[in-house]
Amino acid sequence: MKIALTGITSLRNHGVEALVVTLIHQLQQRLPDPTFLVLDRAPEYDASRLTDPRIRCLYDETSRPLYASRIRSALLQGSGWVKGLAPEFQQVREEIRSCDLVCATGGDLFASEYGHRSLLSHLAPLRTAREFDKPYFFVAQSIGPFKSDEDREAFVEVAKDAAGISVRESRSFEYVTRELGLPEGLVTLTADPAFLLQPEGPQPLSRFRSHFNFSPDQPVVAVTPSQAICNWMNSDYDRHFQVWCSVIDLIRQEFKAGVLIVPHVQETTPRNDDRVLATAILRHFNFDPQIQIAGADFSAGEFKGMISQCDMVVSERMHSCIAGLSSAVCTVAIGYSIKAKGIIGDLFPPEMVQNGLLLPVQDFLDEKVACTKIRDAWDRRQAVHGHLLKVLPETRRRADLTFDLIARKMGIPG
Repeated sequence: MKIALTGITSLRNHGVEALVVTLIHQLQQRLPDPTFLVLDRAPEYDASRLTDPRIRCLYDETSRPLYASRIRSALLQGSGWVKGLAPEFQQVREEIRSCDLVCATGGDLFASEYGHRSLLSHLAPLRTAREFDKPYFFVAQSIGPFKSDEDREAFVEVAKDAAGISVRESRSFEYVTRELGLPEGLVTLTADPAFLLQPEGPQPLSRFRSHFNFSPDQPVVAVTPSQAICNWMNSDYDRHFQVWCSVIDLIRQEFKAGVLIVPHVQETTPRNDDRVLATAILRHFNFDPQIQIAGADFSAGEFKGMISQCDMVVSERMHSCIAGLSSAVCTVAIGYSIKAKGIIGDLFPPEMVQNGLLLPVQDFLDEKVACTKIRDAWDRRQAVHGHLLKVLPETRRRADLTFDLIARKMGIPG
């Protein structure tokens, strides 16, 4: 069975890696002899991370017409009749034609935050699948809310013909079924696949602490500042930097904790490479040895292994948050979209969310508010840990449900 995975920007974004690795692993357990075609934007790098011979990586050419001149776009569209005009474009189309199943991953790509053309680019391979009458699934998505009729209509026009849609939090379920009007029989509430990701690293995992020169009995807080969040939210980058410095100073001085900076996204563009911001923070603190950067080319599983050994997480990257939450570590999510509200809101009662576990980025940029909320979370970290231990089995069951659903839709008995 040949399965194409779409919605993959690059595994340099370790949240994307967490989704892809988990999706492949779970489908391998359920489908007969699957092979995978990973359609993405960085196939050379991604192939170096996905070394199983049953997995191939190929540039997703289906979105090419959206980024070409009018003349080039017309040539691409006409290459179905004259394939020599665009052989790579037609190769990807033929690859999709030969698939048994297309799975759209990515987490939150079907939204308006990243622009209309980005939305269309992630719908493009699904349109191709529909053209060839191939089943396609939206896998564990946060969807919308769309900010324009143009975005809404583009999504619904493709989504209504999907073989199935799983959403990873209840806010998206309500939005898709109530506001977008897609039938509940098409949409299933599940959970993010990364709740199933296994932590990796040295054994025991506590060796991470000694590697970064933290003592065994010293509390450690993992922080994940996002280099890109100000671009998405049109926020003040300098203000954002100063608040992060104040938060890290709070962790050092008041919590007496070491700080592990986790650059969870390491894209090639400086605007979306968390190492840029992490390094600036390290310089600001004059390379204090109690502040360390996990800056090597670690896997998503290794990042989860490190985070699982920490006492708290403060993060602007959703899958760094999920690494903490799924390890029952008290986690403060700094959010800018529906995904943080939805995922945190499904795990915790409202009073726990309000007591520091969810910080909208606008509130985080108020230094006093940010420090107060993070202090509140620190004081409640044991209660949060205990609560997560109770709710995680059900969350993992819902994460499993996505893959059970796909197997059933493909005719594999459960």
